[in-house]
Amino acid sequence: MVREDWGQHGTAMIPQSALIRDWIGDAPYLFAVTDVKKFNHDDRGADVEAAEFIAPEKTDRIVFDIRELASLERDDKVIDHAVVVLHPYEQPELETIRRAVEADSLGKLFVLIWSRYDMVRTWLDGLGALNLHTHDAVPASDPLLLAAAEKIQSEDYNGLSSGRGKDAVVQLVRAFATEGFPIDPDSWLRAYFAVGGSFHHAESIEKLVKEMKAGTRHRVKSRYRDNIVEIMREQLAAKR
Repeated sequence: MVREDWGQHGTAMIPQSALIRDWIGDAPYLFAVTDVKKFNHDDRGADVEAAEFIAPEKTDRIVFDIRELASLERDDKVIDHAVVVLHPYEQPELETIRRAVEADSLGKLFVLIWSRYDMVRTWLDGLGALNLHTHDAVPASDPLLLAAAEKIQSEDYNGLSSGRGKDAVVQLVRAFATEGFPIDPDSWLRAYFAVGGSFHHAESIEKLVKEMKAGTRHRVKSRYRDNIVEIMREQLAAKR
């Protein structure tokens, strides 16, 4: 849920918080925050405000740093109780959350997002997460786009901002645009996240696709045949 939808100019925090409680289940309520020390000493912070509405009784709250989620993957543990992540934004904390989800370390996860334009929302949409405000999820990416995203994700080890990785992103986006797919950063990022892409490389994809949408003609080396989309379409059909 986006914070703007949660608050609605200060008129909806109570009913929206009740909706969140119904979804996450019974106390104790586990809150993962960017800085637990700041949380404990800033009684006017946005994280504190959200936690107080979602869990009015302080004794029902357990608050910890987002970075602690990394220990779950290392220790091969799972939190069966729902975890509420409040306003994640920086790449390291987003990557920690992503890796915890990828490792199936979190049984249930709710994220309160700062802005509807934050990349964490695109990641959640790519995974088919339910938006508790609208009660729906963004439709899954086109299988053909997912196949292209897999090709891009396979270049992660090279980096996607230059070299072979950049070549792959630019050529595939161009090829798909010729086939009628929009040059839309969100569409490509949702597909990339759906196949396991990381926030680190997602920033490179977002930058390149935004530049292409604005008319930039990147100079890249040829990686694929001119009919790469047709080839991928035939490969998908053969798997069915």
